[in-house]
Amino acid sequence: MTAPATDARFKALLVALAPGQVMWLRAAGNSLWPFVRDGDSLQVRRCGEGDVRRGEVAVVEAASGELVAHLVVGVRPVRTASTNGREDAPPKAVLGRVTALRRRGVLVPLPAVARWVLRWVPGASNVLRRVPGAGVLVRRLRDGR
Repeated sequence: MTAPATDARFKALLVALAPGQVMWLRAAGNSLWPFVRDGDSLQVRRCGEGDVRRGEVAVVEAASGELVAHLVVGVRPVRTASTNGREDAPPKAVLGRVTALRRRGVLVPLPAVARWVLRWVPGASNVLRRVPGAGVLVRRLRDGR
């Protein structure tokens, strides 16, 4: 999920926050579907690379310079991936951790227990990708067709 077109301003605000401070960002895209959907608001707690754990959703500055919220699939160094299991290029920096999301006015905290579920999603997606027709079914579910 990437931040909206005004990415540079959001990145500057997030970088300026002291560790532990929070801000809200709007998700754009479907790379964390079905957990995070386009238009959801993400509560991001400012932290650094040493503060994220496998299975959490981290907000990073991607190699391209844009803000990306993806699953942490490895630490030391931090590696991220979308829910489809495709790993990202190494990020330039870890800027924060998603601690809650808001969808249609409902606040959904992301407790530590969620890490244990989310840490298996990329691997499960890689297995599912090998099942004939599964990709078409997932896209239809995601796109509401």
